[in-house]
Formats: sequence, C-alpha cells, structure tokens
Amino acid sequence: MRIDASLHGSVVLADHQTGGRGQHSRKWQTEAGANLTFSLIFAPKKQDRFTLLTLACALAVSEAIEEETGICTRLKWPNDILHEGQKICGILTETQFSGSKLERIIIGIGLNVNQLNFSEELASIATSLAIINSKKIKREQLLAAILKKTEYYYRLWTQYKPELVKQINRALIGYGNWVHILINGKEMNGEYKFLGVNDTGALVVLNSRLEVQTFAYEQVRVKEQ
Repeated sequence: MRIDASLHGSVVLADHQTGGRGQHSRKWQTEAGANLTFSLIFAPKKQDRFTLLTLACALAVSEAIEEETGICTRLKWPNDILHEGQKICGILTETQFSGSKLERIIIGIGLNVNQLNFSEELASIATSLAIINSKKIKREQLLAAILKKTEYYYRLWTQYKPELVKQINRALIGYGNWVHILINGKEMNGEYKFLGVNDTGALVVLNSRLEVQTFAYEQVRVKEQ
C-alpha cells in the first residue's frame, strides 16, 4: 500500500492485527479488540535523526501511560518500552524513499493495554497495563493522550530542541550507570558508562579508558549490571 506524503500526521489504527511484526521480522502477538496497534505517518523535510524520532514517540507513549494510568515505564534503546523489566510496548520504524528522496516515515506502535493472556513463550517477558493495574483501561482515552504527546515531541524534533534529547535520556534504562554492551547478542568486554543518546539518537557510552564511543545501529543493546 502506498501512502501519499500529503497524509503527514495521519494515524492508521488496527483493532485486530493478524500479521503484526516487530523488529527483525519477529511476530508481534496481540489480542483482538484489547490493545492499541497503530501507525503514525510523517513526511518531514529533513532526512536524518530517524532513531531520535522513534525515541520521541516512545517517550510520548511512556508519558501518556503514566498520566492516564499512573504506571511508570522506561525506554529501552532503541525502540521498546518496559515496566519493571517486562515489555509493554514495541515500536517499529520504516522509511520509504523515492530514489534518494525521503517520502515518509512510518512508525508502528504496539501497546499491550487490556490483554490478559500471553503465550508461554512471552508470559515471562511481556505484560499489559490491565495486568499491572488489575483493571481495564480506556483505550480511546489513552490513544488521545499518546497522540497529544506525540504532536508535542514531534515539534521539538523538527525544531532540533536539545530539551528533547535531555528528556529522552532521563527516561532511558541504564542512563548514567555503568552497563554492559551487547552487539548481535554477544557481550563486549568490560563495562561502559551509559551517557544516553546524542542529538541524532545514537547511543553514547564511556569505556573504562575514558574514551567516548558511539553506536548508531540497532543491533546494539544495553544490559544493566
């Protein structure tokens, strides 16, 4: 399906998703009529800092969750939202080009809202807002809060506001701590101080030799001690 750039700012919502997928084509399981699965369409003039835009949307979701439900969540670089170590939301960003020109960015968001049952494979690593709060959540109200926050942080992103990076960093798991770094699942030697992300959304760490290292690819993961 081709989406015209004039649809910038549109939201495509699916109440029942049968072919959902996460990062690296992993299957995303969602119960019909229970969660929020939607895509945001952007057609920015700039063709960079896509990772930072993903994190801005994640921050919008995280803050909306806390305001509407009181549940505190944290961001896991580059595209997950966790509550006490369990995944509650996944984000997948796709870019579409016409030749070398960026046509649009599509950010897909899958948020576990009222789902109560997960497969045996996911039960220990995933949760939902309803499970945490022991009550059903109003999805429409939550979605409205997410979109309002997203509009605000998208504006900061387009204006290159340093405030956006600061707020994202404060929400990142491991920020300011000594952590372990994994690349393609393999742990690198030594410990690294997680300095957060820079103004492009790349991950920045300080190694034991006090050298700053930057990672821009999604295969990198941060593991707290």
